[in-house]
Amino acid sequence: MIDIEKLNHTFPFLKELSAADIFDFLKNVQVQQLKPGDIFLETGSQKNNLYFITRGLIRSYYINEKGEEITNRLRYENQLIASYEILFFNQASRFNFQALEHTELLVINFIELRNIIEQNSKLDTGRRFFMMNILSETLTALDDFILLSPEKRYLKFMQQHPELLNRVPHKYIANVLGITPVSLSRIRKRIATRKQ
Repeated sequence: MIDIEKLNHTFPFLKELSAADIFDFLKNVQVQQLKPGDIFLETGSQKNNLYFITRGLIRSYYINEKGEEITNRLRYENQLIASYEILFFNQASRFNFQALEHTELLVINFIELRNIIEQNSKLDTGRRFFMMNILSETLTALDDFILLSPEKRYLKFMQQHPELLNRVPHKYIANVLGITPVSLSRIRKRIATRKQ
C-alpha cells in the first residue's frame, strides 16, 4: 500500500496536485520486493528506473581494481535512489545496487515519468525539486571531503543518520566516508574515550 502522506512529506510538490493527477502518477508505479543481498541493478545495466524506498535499506557500490567492493551510497526509508549515469547521461550504470535488509521499492520508469511531467505542468516543479536535491547532495558530499576531517565527516554522519549506525556494517560506513575500516575504528574509539 502506498502511503500518500509519506510521499507528500518527501515530495512537497505532490501537494499541488489533484487526486486525479496523483492517480495518473501512481498508476505508472510498480512495487518491487527485495530480500537481503538481492542486487536489483548491476554495473553495466541500462534500466532507466527511479526507485523510492518505502521500507528497507539499499547500498550502491562498485568493485575496484583489487576486486574489493566499495560502497558509495546508503539509502533507506522515504528516500530516492537511481543510477544517475543512466538517467542524466544515457550511459550504463557504474554501480551495483543491493538490498541490505528486506526492502520494498516503488519503481517508475524515468522515460514514463518524463512523459507524465510533460503532460502535466504542475509536475515540472517535481522535476526541478528532484534535480536540485541531487545537485545539493553531490555538492555537499564534495565540500565535506574537502573541508572536513575524517572524524568530522563521521560525526556529521552520526548526527544526520543515527539510525544507520546499528543497521549498516561499519565497513560500508567507512567507504561512504572515504576512509578505511581501521581508521573508522580509531575514530570511534577516540570519540568514545572523550565521552567517558
